[in-house]
This record gives sequence, C-alpha cells and structure tokens, in this order.
Amino acid sequence: MVREKKVERVKELEEVFSNASSLVLAEYRGITVTQQMQLRRQLNNVGASFSVIKMSLAKRAAENIGFNNIVDFLSGPTGVAVINSDPVEAAKVLKNFSDEHESFTIKGGRMEGEDLTLDKFNLLATLDSRDVLLAKLAGGFLAPLNKFFGVGRALINKPAYAFQSLIDQKNLNNDEINNEEE
Repeated sequence: MVREKKVERVKELEEVFSNASSLVLAEYRGITVTQQMQLRRQLNNVGASFSVIKMSLAKRAAENIGFNNIVDFLSGPTGVAVINSDPVEAAKVLKNFSDEHESFTIKGGRMEGEDLTLDKFNLLATLDSRDVLLAKLAGGFLAPLNKFFGVGRALINKPAYAFQSLIDQKNLNNDEINNEEE
C-alpha cells in the first residue's frame, strides 16, 4: 500500500472507531468465507458490521484516537465488529456465532468509552434487548395503574351488584307473596 493510501485508511478507521457505540474484537482463524458472510449478514440485521482489517493500520488508528485498551487485542487474525445500534443484539449474535464455531473467539473490545472485557461481553449477551427492557419498564409502571383502576371498577360495580341483589330478592319475595295468595 502506498504511504498516502495507508494514511487515508488510518483516518477512515479512526472515524469508524470514534463513531461506533461499541467495538468487539474477535479472532477468526479457521472461519471460512461462507461462515464470515453468514456472520456479516446476521450482524447487518441488528445494525452492526464485521470487518477484517490490516492490524498495523488498526493499531495506529486506535492509538491515534486514544483507544489504547484495544491495541493489545489487535494481533493475529482479528476481525472488528463495529456496533452502531443496540449492543445487546449484536453481542447475542457474536456470542451465538462463537458458541457454534470454536475457532471464532471473542477477545474483548470497547463500549461507550469503557473497556469491554470478556466477562462484560458475556454478561451483555445475556441481557434482554433495549426494546424488551423498555417494555418491561412500561409494564412495571402500568401494573399499579391497572390495579388502581381495577379497584375503582370494583367499587363502582359492587354497589350495582348489591342493588341488583336487593331488587332480585324483593322480586323473589313478591313472587312468594303472590304465590301464597293464590
């Protein structure tokens, strides 16, 4: 690669790394091209991408923007998953792919400016997605309201049931009186 192209590529990587909400680095040794395409397709469906890039350029880009925590992971055949959406969904895809393919190993990464260790990554992959968590939160807020309105409905309905019982009882008593008179 000509020096100018390398400098340009490093700048592109700096921009990609800086704009990503999360980066996950994984060793892909032994993964076929077909399997890589399958992974890329799955990640694209959840707003992420997987790229194999020249490690020397990736190291330089990471150092230039202060992502020193990922520099150690940039050795050997390493691919970078760039996540621009919900990191939980992408982590689940990567974790499932790693479980299915022994030669695909998650190394670590960076999320929201913090180190993403292997333990944090595994925890992230077990969480519910953002949408599911928001739905659970909304359900938690609505449950007391539903209970309150249920009690209110019962307060309104109980007197109505009581009055109906009185009317039915009165009609029953009237019917008994009418039957005795006959």
